[in-house]
Amino acid sequence: MTKRTVLVTGASGVVGTALLPELAGHDVIAGVFRRLPAGSDRMVRLDLHAPSLGLDPRAYRELCAEVDVVVHSAAIVNFSADQAEVDRLNIEGLGRVIEFAAEADAVLVHVSTAYVSRHGQSGGGGRLGTEKTAARTDEYVTSKYLGERMVRDSGIDAVVVRPAIVIGDSRTGVIRQKQGVHQLAEFLLTGQLPFIPAHPGTFFDLVPQDMVARGIRAVIDADLREGDYWLTAGPAGLPVERYLDLVTEVGRQYGMAVPTGRLADPSIVDRLVRPAFADVLPAEDLARLDGVVAVCGLVIIPELLPTSFGTIPNGPEAMSPTDLEDAWRVSLHQLVQGLRQ
Repeated sequence: MTKRTVLVTGASGVVGTALLPELAGHDVIAGVFRRLPAGSDRMVRLDLHAPSLGLDPRAYRELCAEVDVVVHSAAIVNFSADQAEVDRLNIEGLGRVIEFAAEADAVLVHVSTAYVSRHGQSGGGGRLGTEKTAARTDEYVTSKYLGERMVRDSGIDAVVVRPAIVIGDSRTGVIRQKQGVHQLAEFLLTGQLPFIPAHPGTFFDLVPQDMVARGIRAVIDADLREGDYWLTAGPAGLPVERYLDLVTEVGRQYGMAVPTGRLADPSIVDRLVRPAFADVLPAEDLARLDGVVAVCGLVIIPELLPTSFGTIPNGPEAMSPTDLEDAWRVSLHQLVQGLRQ
């Protein structure tokens, strides 16, 4: 392994906090905006909304002279954010990171999403304006799709990595921030949602955060300078029916009165649920329901994704269905323990 100086943007986020301890042996600079993460001896405050990443000219030049690899994981993943806010960081901010990598002559490892594969499909992108009443996934997916195109068109040495839904560490279940699949499980565990809006025979692609981190580490260590790498469960994707089984199983192990979950055609929300309850449910409950439908419409997939695990030199092997079930079960134990505190 050649020791490198690695700048990690979004170091306090889900991917960043998992990655920092995985980069032992490299000189790591944690790029942060507000929150200060653990796992790095050196931090630099960056503002991706500002020219020169918010640094003064001398600090910018010194950072350029030092950095060999940029892992760009900073992004807005909030599906309730409007298009202008998403574009400001996920597109304009990425443009500034590309400029920095070019001036630093550094390899860019751009953290995208596996759900660029859904771009142009229902729930998977297309410009829809800036006003919304609840979560919608289109702006996020579109920003990631356009971001990948920016990286490819930049002409710099760059690798795109595409994680699927990131869940907690495969050994502990710990994660920096709960993701949509955690919130969905919480609604099912507490009886706030009696069904999942999904068709039978569809899948969740879940990947533990430590596997994502090890995959990125392997890309850096192998000195890969081009290509797209899918950090996904791939063929081991979790059937939506099995997702429901595991949520129920783990909840009941803790004595929770978890209702038996079921699947419902996603169209019934607009056809039946909203018309029946629009006048009696609080606005926040309807917004939560709309958010669940939107997120499920993106992340519950009809076909399994590809995976690059098992092909990245010295990277993690591809997961088996048992590996994935075990990892999700650990995340569920962590989730339930948090609910009981």
